[in-house]
Amino acid sequence: MALRQRTLRSGKEFGAFDLAVYQSHQPIKPPKFFDIADCLSQRLREQETSGNVDEPDETIDNPDSDPGDAPPDFWINPNPSPSIPSTFSSSGPSIPSTSSSPIPPRRFSAPPTHMDYKKASSKARWRRHRAQVQEENGTPGLKQVVIKQQREAMGNAIQVNVDIEGIEHSGPAWIGSRTAETVHEDGMAGRKYTADEIFQLTGERDLIYINWGGMLSIPIIDSHGRIIAILGGMPRDIERWKTVTDGAAKLMEDNAHRLSVSEEQLNHRRAHGCYPSIARGVSHGGGQTVSIYTYFLPSPSLSVLQEPGNLQTNKKNKRVTDELLAHEHFNRLSKWANLLFWTFAPLLATFFQVQMGLLAESKPSLVWNFAGSVFAACTFNFGPHAITVPHLDFANLAWGWCAITALGRFNPDRGGHLILWDLKLVIRFPPGSTVLIPSALIRHSNVPIAGDEFRASFTQYTAGGLFRWIRNGFKTDEQFELTTSVQEKQARAEEAKTRWEDGVSMYSTVDSLLLDRLSASHIAS
Repeated sequence: MALRQRTLRSGKEFGAFDLAVYQSHQPIKPPKFFDIADCLSQRLREQETSGNVDEPDETIDNPDSDPGDAPPDFWINPNPSPSIPSTFSSSGPSIPSTSSSPIPPRRFSAPPTHMDYKKASSKARWRRHRAQVQEENGTPGLKQVVIKQQREAMGNAIQVNVDIEGIEHSGPAWIGSRTAETVHEDGMAGRKYTADEIFQLTGERDLIYINWGGMLSIPIIDSHGRIIAILGGMPRDIERWKTVTDGAAKLMEDNAHRLSVSEEQLNHRRAHGCYPSIARGVSHGGGQTVSIYTYFLPSPSLSVLQEPGNLQTNKKNKRVTDELLAHEHFNRLSKWANLLFWTFAPLLATFFQVQMGLLAESKPSLVWNFAGSVFAACTFNFGPHAITVPHLDFANLAWGWCAITALGRFNPDRGGHLILWDLKLVIRFPPGSTVLIPSALIRHSNVPIAGDEFRASFTQYTAGGLFRWIRNGFKTDEQFELTTSVQEKQARAEEAKTRWEDGVSMYSTVDSLLLDRLSASHIAS
């Protein structure tokens, strides 16, 4: 079956490299996708441990496992040991190369029995049957459980009377609008709202209350059928997931006293009240300043330029957040958010991962938060009352998604609700659940919780400045203007005219979602 090609609003065929290739005489060459020796070596180690010739299929709602239809090396180590030669994948930060490492020999504890052969034969028949069903349904490569779960989610979808393409954004379209946060026709930005006020506003301001249990996946679609946000819910093993989320909340609560925070980190523009927020990962604008000789100027001189780098914090905060980043609980939160991203916005997830792969190749010194994550950065909002006023995260990629996981002990019927002001939605947001929203476009806030309750949150996102840096050929706008030809500048100006429409075109629609997943896998491979 031939894959249907997605076309952007500008008429261009979608490709995750479309906004990445540097228009010069030396274009960026996409790196290889994965190392087959590494893949085979890992598989043999798994077989040696399990004793099984083939493992049963995993469902997509298990964050402990690889996502069923995401790129095969999705969960990779982005920071290989410096002693090992490495290459960088277009589908993620970096992949350790094991081509020079010997593949361990296969060892059996006993010769295969007749029952082993029967099991292998049965599994082979099942794989052939599954492939036949997929071909008949027009969805080759997608497991039926994935299709079933996506269809169930789309049956619960909420449609809003908003065209996401009409939401205000910055002129170049890389980030959100700074003015949209505080200047709005409803005059409701900039202060907290209690639960009683919000319930009253659902009648007076046409706000719609969504009584979300926090477990089911519910897409939010705009007036043109685009999936613009997802109430992601939780994996199906609720009790096990509760252990993860309760554990993550306890880690943040127990370690908050070890932080050393400034007044700015305690009273930031998003916060209602005081709570520490520590950001980690890769960003641009909060990155490192570097001194370089600017040979491209008429008179070479020493200049200080800002380029992508790891977000900085003091030693105490770094020690605490390093421990959290390394902990299994937060790794599972990251995997779950990424899995939701890949499931409901596969083209956008592909774009994120390819772009971050290019960035990782250009700057091998960068340290990434989580193996294989499409998100470049995260923020730990420690609580005890991690509640926000209406705001935009305007520095994030304008059409990108931000993952928010609510943690803690609070009554979700009385507080902690997520309010999406521009969509006119008030969403019950229980602890342990995850949502993904375009946080640079849609003003959002929370309803306060009771004084004796505890709420923290964990957010993951990617700065729009990183994508701009990559598109400029790993340069700032100023450097690009100084070093490129007139023709290149004209081409970039033409591209900018449709950048916003092309970005919005990366959202899947109700009808395109399954085929978009196939297209995303095809592009990555």
